[in-house]
Amino acid sequence: MLSSFFPADRLESYRTSPYKDRIDRIGQRLVEQRYHPEVTEQHLREWLRVTDYLREQGLRLPLTLTAPEVEQYVADRVVGLSASRTRFVRAAVRIFLDADEHGYCPRRIGRAPQPVPSWFGSALGEYTESLYSHRGLAARTVDKRVWQLTRFAAYLDQDGVMQLDAIAPRHIHEFLIRLRTQAVATRLTYVTTLRSFFRWAAMTGSLPQDLSAAVAAPRQFKQRGLRDALTKREVTRLLNGVDRASPIGRRDYAVLLLATRYGLRPCDLRQLRLDAIDWREHVLSLTQAKTGRILTLPLLPDVADALIAYLRNGRPATQSQYVFVRHKAPFEPFVATNNLATIMRQALQRVGLDQREGRRGLYLLRHTLACRMLASGSPLKRIGDVLGHASTDATMEYASVDLTALRRVAITEAEVRP
Repeated sequence: MLSSFFPADRLESYRTSPYKDRIDRIGQRLVEQRYHPEVTEQHLREWLRVTDYLREQGLRLPLTLTAPEVEQYVADRVVGLSASRTRFVRAAVRIFLDADEHGYCPRRIGRAPQPVPSWFGSALGEYTESLYSHRGLAARTVDKRVWQLTRFAAYLDQDGVMQLDAIAPRHIHEFLIRLRTQAVATRLTYVTTLRSFFRWAAMTGSLPQDLSAAVAAPRQFKQRGLRDALTKREVTRLLNGVDRASPIGRRDYAVLLLATRYGLRPCDLRQLRLDAIDWREHVLSLTQAKTGRILTLPLLPDVADALIAYLRNGRPATQSQYVFVRHKAPFEPFVATNNLATIMRQALQRVGLDQREGRRGLYLLRHTLACRMLASGSPLKRIGDVLGHASTDATMEYASVDLTALRRVAITEAEVRP
């Protein structure tokens, strides 16, 4: 089936391999996903090496990349290889071991799952289920809480705690002290996670008492800094600096323009679907990932032109219904952990703004739009509607950056003197 990918001296090993059907299924999946032929060939040859090793050692599937025998194989295989080649070998082995009966292997993005201590696993699973069934939290929020609780459990495990009812306030306090080097906003998310878990544990009887009161939150002052924003000239430079002659450039330009004109969050840009665009009515309608509310916006002419240019002459052929996809096989939507920061970072680098202080992600364009609307006299309600805020409290934060308006209402020295 895939014989053309193998050299003559390896054909017999391929044809007689007990895992030939598996190699064929996974290899055909790569072909269907339009991997470059050379990449497909390298994967196939690496899988054949793995199957030879399995046969020699008398090993059978299923196995995982963390199995001792597999780790030993990888360690021996990558001796003398470069860092990039080592990553490829590990990825190829993982794909072969983790693929299902249809040849599909989910992409692993970011950090590997952290092992959960056995004594904590049952409670964590039940708590996770309650977040989905009773709280209705988004999958990404649940994943974040699971990650944070796993880190807490790992700390407890190291401290000798082996059961839930052995957790004491001092353990919580010492764990939070370890987080002091992180940003206040990050530490507050840990506080929210721990308090939620302890309330749930007390309510379900997993803990004899509610320890949520022992989770002390760091002090955070509102309006402690001004919202970061680009000037009108800098925004123009940013957009003009994109190379729209290339497919990736057309995609990146459309992403940046959507963020500039509408202030869309990265998660909403990432999840923008083809059916969200009503070309006849010139309307863009999407369900916001953060609030779950529908946001309806006019399809501006320059935005429509950018989307058409990308969809017609830039977007790879794919069955995905998302507007923006990867331009490297597999041609799939961006994963949930991708905030499209690379697109913004490269755009800033091209025009020499990458060393500026403050934000460098797509939220910078969201803040810039809000500040410009406020400076032009737009009511806070209108700004909130465009940005998709669920409450005007969030929009009020931008009032602190309208320095011109603040100067008009400032109290003079004469007014405060006795």
